[in-house]
Formats: sequence, C-alpha cells, structure tokens
Amino acid sequence: MPKQIIQDNVWHDRLEAADRYYKQWEGLFKCNILEQYYEGIMWKSQRELGYNPYVINKFFENIQIKISEFMPTFPVYQISPRAANSEFDLEEAATSAQIKEDTLNTICQDNRMHFAEEMEMAYKDSFTRFGMIEVGYSADWILNPNAAKPLLNRDVDRYTSQDPKVKQEPPELPVNERVYVKHIAAKRFRVGGIDHKYLNRCTWVGYYDFVNKNDLLAMSSLLNKDKIMTASASIEVYDPETNDRNTDNQKYHAVKIWHLWELKANIQLLVLDSPCVTIFQRKFKRLPLFDYRPDRRVLTEGFYPIPPAFNWLSPQDEINETREMLRAHRRRFVRKFQIVEGQVDDEEIEKFETGPDGAAIKVKAAEAITPIQNADLGTALTEAIQTSGDDLDRIAGVAQEDRGIPDRTTATQAQIVQNRGAIREQKEQLRLVDWFANIGREILLTVRDKFVLGLYVKLGSPEGEHFLGEASDNEEGYKYVSSEKLDDGYDFRIQVDVTSLSVTAQNDEKQKFLEFISVLQQYPLVSFSPTLVREAAYRIGYRNMKAIKEFQKMALLMQMGKISQLEMGLKMQSMQNAQMQQAQAGGGGNAAQGIVAQQTPPNAEQVRNQIGAQALTQ
Repeated sequence: MPKQIIQDNVWHDRLEAADRYYKQWEGLFKCNILEQYYEGIMWKSQRELGYNPYVINKFFENIQIKISEFMPTFPVYQISPRAANSEFDLEEAATSAQIKEDTLNTICQDNRMHFAEEMEMAYKDSFTRFGMIEVGYSADWILNPNAAKPLLNRDVDRYTSQDPKVKQEPPELPVNERVYVKHIAAKRFRVGGIDHKYLNRCTWVGYYDFVNKNDLLAMSSLLNKDKIMTASASIEVYDPETNDRNTDNQKYHAVKIWHLWELKANIQLLVLDSPCVTIFQRKFKRLPLFDYRPDRRVLTEGFYPIPPAFNWLSPQDEINETREMLRAHRRRFVRKFQIVEGQVDDEEIEKFETGPDGAAIKVKAAEAITPIQNADLGTALTEAIQTSGDDLDRIAGVAQEDRGIPDRTTATQAQIVQNRGAIREQKEQLRLVDWFANIGREILLTVRDKFVLGLYVKLGSPEGEHFLGEASDNEEGYKYVSSEKLDDGYDFRIQVDVTSLSVTAQNDEKQKFLEFISVLQQYPLVSFSPTLVREAAYRIGYRNMKAIKEFQKMALLMQMGKISQLEMGLKMQSMQNAQMQQAQAGGGGNAAQGIVAQQTPPNAEQVRNQIGAQALTQ
C-alpha cells in the first residue's frame, strides 16, 4: 500500500507539470480563440453586449474547403505484400495481402464504426491545435459454460490443475468483438517528461475523459475500488470549460480519469484524477495513438506544433473590422437635403417630405433643394477587404477555383499558379495518406492480436480472379476470416486510394490515367517494355500499382507476341527457301514461283478486293 501511494504522488506531480506546459503552449498560439473564430465568435464581449457585429467567417470557409478536398467519405485502402525474410513467397504473400485488404476495408467502411467521422473531427482539430486518433479493441464478455467448476474436497486428490486430462477453459468468452477508432480532443491530450517531436519518443502521453462511476466499477481487475466509491464527482471533477458535453445532471455521476501510456516501461494506466490513484494497469506492445500535425515549430523540438489557423488571425480581423466600419458608416449616414431659405413654400416642403414617389415640387429657383453628400471613404476600405481576403486564402493555401471563383489572370499564368498550388496540395495529401495508412495498419494488427473469433469480410475482388481469367460468381460475396489467417507471417505495406479522398482527387487521378493511356498509344515503343511502362507512369504521376502491373503484363504479352511473330516469319522464310531450292533443283522455275505465291499470305489490299468481288457476285 505505501508503494502505491508513492506512485500516485508521482503521477500527481507529473500531471500538474504537463498541464502547465500545455497551458503555456495553448496561450502562446491562442488555441481557444482559434476555436471560437471557427464557430463565428470573433468579437470581444460579443455575447455580453447583445450586439452582433459584421462577421465574414473565412476560418469556417477555408476549413470546410480543406475537408472537402482531403477527407474521404468512404476511404479505400490498398495493401501490397512486402518481403520480410528468406521464406517470402510472392504468390502466397499476394493472396495474404488481398485478404488483409478486404478485412481492413470491411472494418473501415462499416457505418457503425464512424471511421470517416472520427477522422474528419481529428483533421478539423489539427487546424486549431493538432489531430489525435486512438485505435482500440472492445468486446462484450459472457460467462463461459465450459469453464472449470470448483472442485470438492474429495476431488482435490483426483483432479488437479496439473492433470493433463483437465482442460483449462477461460472463465469468460468475448462476443461482438470490434475495433474502434476514437477522436481524442487535443484540448484533453498531454505529453509529459522529456518532450520530443515524435509522439512515441516522449516519456509518457495520455488524455483525460469523464466516465460514469457505475460503468467504471463494472470493470474487472480494478485497483483501489474503495477510492472510486468515495471519489468526489461534483465540483472538484466537473470542469464546464473543458467538458461542456456533460449536463448538470450528469456531472454528479461522472468521475475524471486519465488514460496514460508510460513509454519507457510500456505500461498503460488508468489514473483517477481526484484523488490521484492508479485504478488499472497493464502492459502494451504498440502505442495506439496517431497524431496529425501539419506544421512543427522551429524554435523547439517538442511535440506541440504550430496551429495553421494561428496565421489566419490578422487578415480575418482586418476583414471583419473593415466590413463593420462600412456597415456602421451606412447606418450612421442617412439621406439629408438642404433647402435655400425663401425659395420653397412650406406647403411644397411638406409635399416633399410626405408626398408619394414622383410628386412634383414647386420651387422659386433652380437647385433650391439639393442632397447633402455623405463623407467619402474612398476606395481604401474596399481594397482592404480584397487584400485581406487574398492574404488569408494565400496563407491557408486555398485557390480561387476551390471557392468557385474564376481566376482573373491569363491562361498561362493560371496554369503556372495551378501547378505550383498542386505541389503544396500534393504534399498535404501525402501527409494525410501516411496518417491514414498508419491507422489502418494498427487496425489490422489489433484484429490479429486481440480477436478471439473471426469476422466476415466483403470481398473486394472476386475469388480466383487472375490475369486473362474469368471472375468468380462470388463477386459481391463475403468470406469468413479468422485472426489466425491474418497472422500468417507475411508483412505488408498500406496505401490509401487517393481517388477515395475527394471528388477533386478523383478527377486528378482520372486525368493522370487518361494521360498515361495516351502516352502508351502515342509511343507504341513504350508498350513493349514493362520497365518503360513503369517509368512512364512514374513520370506522369500515376500511382495505381495494380493497374500498372496489368499494363506491364500486357506489355509482356505484346512483346511475346511480337517475338512469336518474328519466329514464325523466320520459320516460314526458311521453309520457302527450302522449297525454292527444291524446285530449282528439279528444274521448274515457274513451279518455284507458284510455291512461293501459295505460301505468301495476301496483303490488306488483296483482302479488300476479294471481299468486294464476293459482294458483287452475291
């Protein structure tokens, strides 16, 4: 017990130090303000004053454009085999990779998993702080009817646990096994100890959450249950700023716990916040947390990054202030007129003020009634709005075409700008693909290591499909895959089909595919070499390896067909030469020419003439 108290005191100090470090970074980059800007709260004391100033929410617009460009609704994974040892068999490894690909796509495309929604929330969180995803295993447990029954006194001598005839069964069995992908709010995540730019090299990492006390007590293998029973769950634990999801009724039944991973000892812990005691711990193999940080700081090698939206604050404020000034000017100045004294009668003035539209007014002199001009603000404000908007879009990396606005430059300039913008977008796309791939790999490894039962997976390609073969009838079927089937010893690499990311990415890949086919048709020499086919695809930017391999197979077939034609031509030429020599030896020159004519196939012109003659005859 004293040892447990010392350990808890250590975690209390660690959590306090990590929280102070996080608050410093959060205040430096104004993370709370960035989240308010995304929600449209951009003026100080806006709610208290009861006044709604003019707001053009470029934060919301740019983030939504980024989500539509890079976040897939139904992500599609592609898995290929990777050689890992001397026992690597390409054919079996390819079959294994196909099974893993179907398993991963079936899990991620299950609507009950909410995979795309959790990934989108984490990506959205990366603009104001950073994105964080946790991959875990969950199941419902039932009592095992075949578990060992308690032994009676008379049976102790006859049956023992060492008796080979006694089969040991687990006390519980899992049902409804599943893998979950969970978005961890960045405002709840902390790193501690020695900070590092890579998450798995920090001393420890973790996040806090609020759990119902009764649900927590239902867990098995808990430590310090008495501390949980007496834990205060009202004012001490509940924080309305960081846990606004809980209602007043829920806050009295929830306790704050920390999910921690000690990366030196590879121990996962659950630590109660108040009082700070450890209630659960176990060993782990891999860190199930995956971060997405678009940019990292230069002045420090720590984990916490530079939020991209931090650089949007100044142009966003400039836009709102300028538009609010224009609106205030429009509201403050109304139409006013000046009347020369004695030049308009009182009856005519009343008719001017209250008369209908188009009423005629009698005046005694020209320009007796003239409008008073408002203060001229010039074009500075309108130019400031345009400049600020362009600055923000330039920083955010959002082009005019992405917002549905045509560019005002020439076609050549627009193409140059588009190509340079595509380089920046491709960099961000590759970073996201790598993030998705790492999460997909952890999902497969979790199924392999944790699942007791198997699962049915939807076949992505027909069973038995091969090159120039016929597809199976089970094209839309399912197949049962056990966890042992995934643990076959073959390593794999994961990629994400970029056409599943967005409509824009799909159109880009379509253009690359059509350009690739056009190059093969325009330069037939390339089609005869698998190496040249792969090089052409690489230069164009087409990355679908399965399609490239099919093109390479077609190139091999064409090359083999060309070789066969050459061999057949040489063989026929040798036969013709032999027949000519035989005919010449017999003294029949005309006979030799007749033999050659019979052996020579007709050309295209002769075939067309023959078909035309047959048509006229009929």
